[in-house]
Amino acid sequence: MSTLNRTNGGTASCTGTGSTSTATLNNRFGKLTTAALTTAGLADHTITLTNSGIAATDMVWATLALGTSTTGTPIVRLVTPAAGSMTIVISNLHATVAVNGTLVVSYGSFPA
Repeated sequence: MSTLNRTNGGTASCTGTGSTSTATLNNRFGKLTTAALTTAGLADHTITLTNSGIAATDMVWATLALGTSTTGTPIVRLVTPAAGSMTIVISNLHATVAVNGTLVVSYGSFPA
């Protein structure tokens, strides 16, 4: 694996608890912690990450871990790069139970 930007990581907290939130972190790799979410069953929460190092042609990924949340079935459904940002769509796959706390999203961006 390349060592390109491997040490260029960071952390940030997201603001917003409804269906959207935002964060700013100008690192190729990082961890985002959401605010306490109450995303309903079969609903989405979209994080917009402002990051000057991301290009629309970059290869991006994200993974999800439970922070304080103990209910719902959250997954990363979609990750989309844009010039200076990326969006991460988290879906709660549970039909009836809402997410009930924070989530931790790890992401990475590689130049294409």
